Amino acid sequence: MKYVFLVWSGMWRKRTRALLILLQVTVAFTLFGVLQGLDTGINQAIARTHADRMYVMSRVSGGGGYGDLLPYALTSQIERVPGVKAVTYETGLGGIYQKPDQQVAAQAVDAASFARIFPEIVIPPDALAALTRTRTGAIVGQQLAQRYGWKVGQRIPIQSPLTRRDGSNNWTFDIVGTFTEPQDPDAANFLLANYDYLNEARAANRDTVSDFVVQINDPKRSASIGHAIDQLFDNSPHETRTMTEANLLSNQVQRIGDIGFLTHAVTAAAFFALLFATGTLMMQTIRERTPELAVLKTVGFADQRVMSLILAEALFSCVLGASIGLAIAALLLPRARAFIGLGYLPRIVVAAAFACAIVLALLSGAIPAWRGMKLQVATALGRR
Repeated sequence: MKYVFLVWSGMWRKRTRALLILLQVTVAFTLFGVLQGLDTGINQAIARTHADRMYVMSRVSGGGGYGDLLPYALTSQIERVPGVKAVTYETGLGGIYQKPDQQVAAQAVDAASFARIFPEIVIPPDALAALTRTRTGAIVGQQLAQRYGWKVGQRIPIQSPLTRRDGSNNWTFDIVGTFTEPQDPDAANFLLANYDYLNEARAANRDTVSDFVVQINDPKRSASIGHAIDQLFDNSPHETRTMTEANLLSNQVQRIGDIGFLTHAVTAAAFFALLFATGTLMMQTIRERTPELAVLKTVGFADQRVMSLILAEALFSCVLGASIGLAIAALLLPRARAFIGLGYLPRIVVAAAFACAIVLALLSGAIPAWRGMKLQVATALGRR
């Protein structure tokens, strides 16, 4: 530690060059943090899916996303498929609260069956009972309630593209409770409403749902159960596509693109370019400081210690730049919350980033450090 000040001073000897190295490293690790965070977040979201849940939706859809609506009457047929434990249904109702940037996502559901099939969504029993009793009731996610300052008992208006039978686009809900998602607190950012309320009030597509959510007895039989459900509706006006929760999420991600390939390709190119850029700047720095290094050797610094000081400068620059870049990435990632279900920078990405920073420092500083170690005092001082 007694050489920290010496390393720090050498690093900032040429401030413009030091800032340039720091900027390059910061940009590279910001890119690394954001892309790796997206990729890791998506993989973690897929890993957290429930193997015993399957989604039944219209075969007429884009890339695994929601497509044509399905008749509510299909519920009883799906329930009779061997291996099906429970069935619920849902219909989306998006809109805005008061301002265009105050987006609200809502799901119209059958409260009782929804709560059984989604145990990770913790709904207090009294709130669930109140929702069942209150036609216009809504249970709001804790994150959403905190964002807009909503309280239980408050009536909220939502302006939605979905038109009501009276020609209005205004939907009102009475908040009867809140729910949480302990495993992923940030995911509690939507509200649950009664399907019957939406179904009776909407102008079009009555008695239809966006999709069915099926809970199965044996996740190992998901393929055969999904095939049996789809066979029920083959050659009918409402052909279905059934898939596991993990497959549904994977298909939705694929609509964006191959995130994994993009992440590795871009970060590899960025680090390859950064290696040459930082290595070149370090070489230039050592050439300019040749007399100083010779003086250090003259006053008793061993060759290995001089080499260590040069590597330490490279390490300081890379680790500092990586820290700043990861901090920026941590601020940017929550903005991608809607795509990846993750609002923070995973620890594994932070650990990988610092490991890459150390490797980058050793590689970019290896040649300058070796030249510094082999430097001859008489030759270096004779050039002055």
